[in-house]
Amino acid sequence: MSNFEAYLGFTGRTGTVFVSGELDVDTAPVFRSLVEQAVQRPLDRLVIDLTGLSIMSSAGVRALVFAQQELPPGASIIVVGAGPEVVKIIQLAGFDQAITIADRAA
Repeated sequence: MSNFEAYLGFTGRTGTVFVSGELDVDTAPVFRSLVEQAVQRPLDRLVIDLTGLSIMSSAGVRALVFAQQELPPGASIIVVGAGPEVVKIIQLAGFDQAITIADRAA
């Protein structure tokens, strides 16, 4: 198991999942659980803060897809703080078309 850490916070109608360490097949269920908790509230957007993320596997991308599927219609996903390697994985999966990738939280 990696040095994975994840937690969830809310500000108004924005939920933020903070993820650090390695998002892989072992840790993706924790991420999915936080997303499931987040979408229990009425959200306009879900921010996924990957500032501390070092590695994301295809299981991590699948977890992002799951997050998008769980959000209510009209809500958006914004990924912030993703390093170049993580952004490349998201782009290779073609998922960058479905989310917003930003340098930092707006």
